Amino acid sequence: MSRAGLLRALADLAARPHAGSAAVAQALELPRSPTAAEHADLFDFQVYPYASVHLGEEGMLGGDARDRIAGFLRALDVTPPPEPDHLVVLLHAYADLSDLAASGAPRADHARQVLLHEHLGSWVGRFLARVVELGAEPLRAWSRLTVAALAAELAQHGAPPELPPALREAPALPEPEDATAADWTQGLLTPVRSGLMIARADLARAAHDLGLGTRVGERAFVLRALLDQDARAVLGWLAGEAYRQADDLAAVAATGGDDVAAWWRERLHRTADIIERQLSGGATDDGTERA
Repeated sequence: MSRAGLLRALADLAARPHAGSAAVAQALELPRSPTAAEHADLFDFQVYPYASVHLGEEGMLGGDARDRIAGFLRALDVTPPPEPDHLVVLLHAYADLSDLAASGAPRADHARQVLLHEHLGSWVGRFLARVVELGAEPLRAWSRLTVAALAAELAQHGAPPELPPALREAPALPEPEDATAADWTQGLLTPVRSGLMIARADLARAAHDLGLGTRVGERAFVLRALLDQDARAVLGWLAGEAYRQADDLAAVAATGGDDVAAWWRERLHRTADIIERQLSGGATDDGTERA
């Protein structure tokens, strides 16, 4: 299988399962194809395969992060699909550019490097590492294979000459005294601000580890409910989680380069430092800092 063919096959398995998924999984020598339930639980409720969620200032779908990728596709004379920042779209676009580069098409190789460095390497390693932690076995195997495939592309093209714009321009997590409690909580759940990638399963794990009650709802609602029960314990758990995730950036270095991994590590360490300063100063019941 060619490298472009491999990337298309990996993209196929990142899409919702279909009648041909089993054959694709077999071709990739995966244990089996993911079921519809396994795919939905991971990609609809835990970790989201959209660049905008990981690179956007609000940690949500759409916004400037999606617009940046749509503009990139338009520059290639490609009409952006409704979800241009979905990993399936990005992997297919990379495979198409690889074929064009092999045929000698002008600009194709440069465009392929921009796509790899700016729109994939900036976030996909973190996403894939979380898939390995949270996904069913076929998706974990798919994630490892995807990391290896993109690492091979990075090894061929080299690390980016500078950090991707989405990282260079990303606002950091604000100090608690400079934001409302709701905004600060949302900042913790916004990867590009805090460095953290917190899934619903992580919040359930925190509640279990800390002996707290859980609530059903969006992550911000669940996190606020946990903080309302025991702010100090939950903040301590979040600091520990930031350090844990900072120690697990091998996939980021492999797919985005050492500088990208260092950027995520610095952001995670800064978040842990902010939280620890809160704890040393005394956090109130709502998680904000006492004067």
